Amino acid sequence: MHPRKATELPEGPLATDRVEQDGVLVHSLTAHAMFAMDRHKWIESEKYGRDVGENAVQEWLDRCWKGWTRARLIEHLYGWRCWGAFGRDDFGLLTRQTVEYHVSRAILEGVAEVLAGGGENLDVINWALAQDHPLDAILWLLDHIDINAKRQRLLTDHIRLFTDGD
Repeated sequence: MHPRKATELPEGPLATDRVEQDGVLVHSLTAHAMFAMDRHKWIESEKYGRDVGENAVQEWLDRCWKGWTRARLIEHLYGWRCWGAFGRDDFGLLTRQTVEYHVSRAILEGVAEVLAGGGENLDVINWALAQDHPLDAILWLLDHIDINAKRQRLLTDHIRLFTDGD
C-alpha cells in the first residue's frame, strides 16, 4: 500500500469511475457520495458503539450533501478533478484563457470563494457590487457556470434513490 497523495480521494478510484480516451479520470458523483455516506455511518457507529444505520445516512444527506456536492463542483470547474455529473464541457472552465479574457483572475477567485462557501448567483452579484466589480463580467461568468442548472442535477432526491431501503 502506497501513501495517499493529498490530491487523491480517501477511497481512491472506484469501479464506477472511468478513464476517457484523453486520459482524464471521470469520477462518479453518486458512487463517491455513497462512499462518503458509508464512511460517515461507520464513524457515527463507532462513536455510539452500535450500528446507527439509516439515521446516519439521513443525517449525512441533510447536513453534508449540499456542501459536499458544491465542493465537487468547484473541483470540476477548476479542473482539479473531473466529475461525470457536471459534464465534460465544464471541466476546467475557470482555468481557461477564454474565460480569463472576459473575467479577471481576481474575480474568478472571488466568485469561486463565494460559490465554495455555499453562495448562489445573487450572493455572487451582491459580492461583485460590494467590490465594485463590473457586473457584465460577473453575469457572463454566472451564465457560463450555470449553477442553477447544475443544482438541478444535485437534488437530494437523486441521491435518496440510492439510499432508500438500507
